[in-house]
This record gives sequence, C-alpha cells and structure tokens, in this order.
Amino acid sequence: MMDILEKCEAVIRLGPEEEVDAYALKEMRKRVKAHMQRDYRYLSDVLFVINGKRYESLLDALLEIDAVKSIDVSFIKPDINENWDFNRPTKIIKAIEGGFGGVAFFNYDPKAIDKWAKAGELIEKKAMIRVFPVDVYVPRSIATMSKYVQEDPPRPIVPDLWTMEYAWKKMKGLGALPMVVRICVYTKEDRFSYDIDIIKGKLIRDFRAERMPVTRKKSRTPEEYFYFDRIYASEDMPSLTRNIFEAIFESEGMTASDISHFFRITPDMAKNNIRALLSRGLLESEGQPPNETYKVSIEVLKRKMK
Repeated sequence: MMDILEKCEAVIRLGPEEEVDAYALKEMRKRVKAHMQRDYRYLSDVLFVINGKRYESLLDALLEIDAVKSIDVSFIKPDINENWDFNRPTKIIKAIEGGFGGVAFFNYDPKAIDKWAKAGELIEKKAMIRVFPVDVYVPRSIATMSKYVQEDPPRPIVPDLWTMEYAWKKMKGLGALPMVVRICVYTKEDRFSYDIDIIKGKLIRDFRAERMPVTRKKSRTPEEYFYFDRIYASEDMPSLTRNIFEAIFESEGMTASDISHFFRITPDMAKNNIRALLSRGLLESEGQPPNETYKVSIEVLKRKMK
C-alpha cells in the first residue's frame, strides 16, 4: 500500500507531465509535511462512497475514477466529547450530478445545557451542494516559476462554488492536490459547511470553538451565505485573514479588540487584518476611532460579486 506522500505524488502526476519536475515534487512534499503538522482539532472520520464504491481516502478515488456521477460523504466515529458549537453534527451528505442531493443531520442545540438532548432525531433535507478547495497544491515546474522571478506568479486555480463533478474534473486536469476541502450544503432554511482534511480523512472542528461564544453567531439566510461562500472561496487570503472575515460575517459586528481577544493575537495584528479586509472592500465600519465596529452586510457582498 502506498504511503501518503506516494499517493500525493501520484495525484499531482495526473496533471500536465511538464509541470511535475523535481522542484514541483519537493514543493509538494514540503506542503504536505507542513499540513500534517497543523494543529487542527477533528470531530469525526470521513468516509466516501463514489459512483457506488467505498473509499476511505479521497486520494485513492482521485487516482481511480475519471468522472463522478454520485458522491456520498459519511461522517463516522463522531467525538461527542468535542465542541460542536459551530459545526452541524451530520450523518451523511449525498450529492449527484448537477449539484443537487440531500443531507441527513442531527438536532443539536449549541445554546442548550444538554446540547445533545435531541440528537437522536435525524433530520433529512433536500439540498444544493457545492464544494471548493480551501488548501490545495497545484504542481508548477521550475521552468514555469522562473518566469515570475520579479513578481508573484498568477494563481494556478481560482476556486468558486463548484458542483462535485466539476471540481473533480478540475482537480484531475491540473493534477491538483486538495488538502482541505469545504463542502457547502444549502437547504431552503439553512446552510451548513464542512471543512474536510483530505490527507487525514477527517472533519475539522471550526476554529471558533472554545474561542468565541456561540451566542455571538448571527443568523444568516442561505442566500447571504451563497454570496459569502463565493467570495470566501475565490479570494486569495492568508488563513488568519480568511477566518477573521468569516467570524465577522457570522456576527452582529466586531471591534479590533474583539478580534484580538477571540483570535489570541496582538492588537496590531488584528488591525492589520482588518485593514487587509477593508482594502478588499469586504468590510464596512460603524462608529469613530478607536471604537469602530466592523461588519459584513449583504450589500457589501453583492457589490463585491459584481
């Protein structure tokens, strides 16, 4: 059986042969090793059934399957002693061609004393399902990279809210190695998101758990989430800036002091990330210095998408 680095090398070799040289292989190994050292907390294992066949690793499926017609994503061995306040306990996501499918999830109340009291109730909903890579490595050779000695190279992939089959085709065509993938599930009433560590085959706990009170989370409509998710997917931002953007969006507003406290960073780091989001037109502010409150409105999102 191949080890993880061998599988990752086999995946990037699915792309253009001329892009997979010694430099690209070295960069891939560096990225995978750095990923393996990330301090993610996990909530469950993830199992895939693709075109009717079971896979414990999505990498195995990428190497074997050319085109996807159906994907079932099952969440198994859940850790109910972990903090699920910003995650939706889920049994299975079923996706078919065209971006449609369904989701079966548990009735979990993060604001109750006994959060799992109604978890025996399984709720099934029809849903629209989209996916995009949050952390992905696309192989580029030293010949390609040497063209950009004095400037940053263009992004090899700009994610959007893709159907499962389109994402599959895109990944294989580029030889892209997905390390973290986000699945977004939209029902008529809600939107749920799932960050999956593809290398380890596990569901990642939301970064806000045990940092932010769940009472700070703002109720948003599926339409608002759809605009937000498209921007979240496509903007090229460091992970900390991206997380701050998401935290502000899912709140009634935050100050620089809030961000410094919740993310355990210095006030200067908080302000720098706020400035980065303001410069991209992703935030609006209320109040006067030094007590501004920063928000993400649906109007901001719609303007950004034009």
